[in-house]
Amino acid sequence: FQDLLDDHAIVAVVAPQCIACDCAGPMLMFGRPLLVSLIACLCCLCAANASTLGRYGLPQDGQQGRSLLAGGMCQPWEKTGPIEPAVFTTNPVIDLQWVDKADKEVFAITKKRGIDTGGLWHSSDGGEHWEDKTAMLYGSMPQTEEALSESVDILNIFTPPGNPKDVVLLGTGSFLWVSSDAGATLTARRLPGGLKGAYIRSLKIHPRRNDWLMMLAKRPGCTALSHVSMQCPFDLMVTQNLYSGEPTWTNLTANANGKVAGFVDFDWGANICPDNECGNKLVTKDENVLATYYANPGDYDMPWDPDVNFIVSDNFFKDFSIHVKCGNQFEVVGRTVYLAFANSCPTDVNGKPLKEPSKFPGGITLFTSTDGGNTFVQACLPIALKQEGYELMETQDGTGVVIVVDYLVKTSIMDIPASSVFMSGPHHALFSLSLADVYHADFGLATDFSKIEGLPGLFIANQMRSKSGKPDDFDIADLLGFPLVETRISFNGGGQWENLQAPTKFNNPSCNKCDNNRECFLHLHGSSSWDSLLTSVPSVYTSASAPGVIMSSGNVGPRGVGLDDNDGLCTWLSTDGGMTWKDVAVGTYIYEYADFGGLLIMAKHPGASDTPTDKVLFSWDQGGCWQDVSLTEALFVDNIRIEPDGQQPRVLVHGRRCTRDLLVPTSEKCGYKDAAEAMGVNEGVIYVIDVPELLPGMLGTCEVPPDFQEWGVPESPEKPNSVKCILGRKTTFQRRKPQAMCYYGADYKRPAPKVTPCTCTELDTACDYGYWKNADGQCVAVPSTSMPTCPTLEEHQYQVSSSGLRVLHDDQCVGLDKVIKDTDGKGHALSPSGGGDKPKPAPAPSGGGGKGGDSPSPSPSGSKKGTSGAFKFLIFLLVAVFLTLLFALWWIYLATEVQRDMVRDVCAAGVAGVRNAWFWLIEQVGMLRGRFGGGSSAPMEQDLGYFQPLGDANDAQAMQPRA
Repeated sequence: FQDLLDDHAIVAVVAPQCIACDCAGPMLMFGRPLLVSLIACLCCLCAANASTLGRYGLPQDGQQGRSLLAGGMCQPWEKTGPIEPAVFTTNPVIDLQWVDKADKEVFAITKKRGIDTGGLWHSSDGGEHWEDKTAMLYGSMPQTEEALSESVDILNIFTPPGNPKDVVLLGTGSFLWVSSDAGATLTARRLPGGLKGAYIRSLKIHPRRNDWLMMLAKRPGCTALSHVSMQCPFDLMVTQNLYSGEPTWTNLTANANGKVAGFVDFDWGANICPDNECGNKLVTKDENVLATYYANPGDYDMPWDPDVNFIVSDNFFKDFSIHVKCGNQFEVVGRTVYLAFANSCPTDVNGKPLKEPSKFPGGITLFTSTDGGNTFVQACLPIALKQEGYELMETQDGTGVVIVVDYLVKTSIMDIPASSVFMSGPHHALFSLSLADVYHADFGLATDFSKIEGLPGLFIANQMRSKSGKPDDFDIADLLGFPLVETRISFNGGGQWENLQAPTKFNNPSCNKCDNNRECFLHLHGSSSWDSLLTSVPSVYTSASAPGVIMSSGNVGPRGVGLDDNDGLCTWLSTDGGMTWKDVAVGTYIYEYADFGGLLIMAKHPGASDTPTDKVLFSWDQGGCWQDVSLTEALFVDNIRIEPDGQQPRVLVHGRRCTRDLLVPTSEKCGYKDAAEAMGVNEGVIYVIDVPELLPGMLGTCEVPPDFQEWGVPESPEKPNSVKCILGRKTTFQRRKPQAMCYYGADYKRPAPKVTPCTCTELDTACDYGYWKNADGQCVAVPSTSMPTCPTLEEHQYQVSSSGLRVLHDDQCVGLDKVIKDTDGKGHALSPSGGGDKPKPAPAPSGGGGKGGDSPSPSPSGSKKGTSGAFKFLIFLLVAVFLTLLFALWWIYLATEVQRDMVRDVCAAGVAGVRNAWFWLIEQVGMLRGRFGGGSSAPMEQDLGYFQPLGDANDAQAMQPRA
């Protein structure tokens, strides 16, 4: 967004000076009060003359090859000369995807801002050499005027699990492309029935049959104007011969012989158990399909619709059975089906008429099935789900989920988006509140909640905290106000959360914003800062191949000072699973882990001011020393990427070429000498950073045991060599010693972690269903007026302990009976007779469940501080101006002609069109934004599902993962 503004000199009076200074982070944040942005920029003007390259933590001239650490204690290394670009792409790269197990075959999807046409590049040697495949895409299409008039814009690339050389490329137009040789050759396949790739909501390859493909696509001819009165109908299309000749497509709507008017959601039944070795109740035929549908045209006319039903078929819907009436959307996570059931349904999930209507008719109820969708059990959450939606995140053991519920916090000026996190317990249908008021950054497309990959039981999140100590006191009373946001970490599966402790020593003094008289904490940017409609900020990043390594941008501050976009923004590193941290650079950097986590690579992030860089930095001793690599041409770094398993000692850095600017010191090596030379050209660039080639003969292959050590998350910062009990066991991993001058090597296979069981303590427990943790850390019962009913409890299938405790999901501690006296912590009573006390039924709801994840304690009495009508009208005008400007820039630079036609249709429908156009913008920007450190992947490879009311937003989604 900032570089769009700069291109049109919309902020020409202020922007150049701010760009020269950068203020160590983004300033003109849309959604932050305008006055804050202007004040920050004016402050920046005063400091511009003092701005130097060294303030970013980069090595100064004459210090190349030394550490970023203050004092430069690391030894310089022998330079091999500046690295030349591997390729200049016609358009900037928006995604990189590896498609083979040897990590050699790589595709680069490119797209130029403001035009429909994209491009495709391919490398067969891991990125060293590239071939432009765009002409091959055109050449494989029918050589007719109609076909060649279509733009080639690749949306996503899919690889079946059975044969990595089979590749499917989905475009926005009338064709998709297939390859059976990992992209060496490409064959165009016309989509059936006049379909366009841009209107495909979801596409999935069969997990057992590479040549079976099914997709859910909007019926041709339905326009946005049709959406005013009803949802556009979607058809399911399937082919069973994708690679052999011209595919034969079957329309499953037509296959149902008039019993189906349109489909809403679908999945292959085989995705529940791809290897078909999950027990008799999960054995499925290859033809098994799960779906939701409606029977009559026009029935699907509201977000959570009672006319939509969940069905299962074994013969592509020639016959099918309704398993759940009013089942709208579903996700397969692990071996469980999670179904969103419309509360407006006149029947229960089994089709029996309700005795009384739901008290929450506008929302949904979640149901779970562990037998392939045949029977369902209500998932019990201590709230009533609203329409803002919720996410399902698979636990690392693959047997449970974390539910992230989205809601809105009311303030006197605007609603603040937030989420609550619910953890599954030993019973798949019972969930307990883990963390409330999880933060979303302004115009962020994600939630600031992440699991720490590679370390089961560890989560990190950003939480809005009350400034006054009163519940839900996040009120924005003036233009300068925004919520206090603190980063929290859990070392026991979400059972307890704690602040990140700031380091006691700092490598860069400007990163130290602590007050010696108060406790000091570290706050990190989360996913919503990276997946943002505005300037992205690198966020928390972890990888399963690098256990214990975490990097993020953020700041430290004393208690009462939370996440800050500008003051003290630095890049931080933890190599012990988040227990301790150190600052490795001033400002924001893009980062990636290579060689099983033994190599850390980072480069300066452009930030709000679009600052280029001509250096990449790497460390092989867990961030102790950083060596810089000079590039022959500077660039705006968009991302640093590595193959999905993160095992190679080589990464790809991609970004955009830049123009020299006297006000930007780092632009001296930009490829364009002035704006006139760059006019009409927006080339991308890819660099290969291969560390063994940079250090020839210096680092050999590691040997076992001398170069390795057993490592585990430490018990505390004061006990770095003592392993912490997490989920009832001490887990250690084999890692290279930081001082070992060697690589893991291409043949290295990390052994399975070593596990030692621990004695149970309260850290192995969480509050059970119907309980919440108060300020004293005690589990207390939720008032019955705030609790929905729970059939699992009413039918005596689960015993809630009188202590209010249950064992954590996947916890393996020994001696739980010493902590929980009356149950086994898993819903079974402990008594000589085996029966114990009667199970406690869920209290009947009375008055509603409140917001998603509300703390059940009553809100303080008294009214909130109000504002005048004139002030609110001023705020409305400011927001309207910003939205209008944002929409205009999207129309000029990002919207395709298909999308412009869509908006024109919508405008004819009046007010409904405004909403649709806004969702189009969100979807388009999200589609262009690659996933940080990983890139997007096929839906069947995702561990995150997202439920929300479906509508126009999905028309532009075009096979982006619903996450």
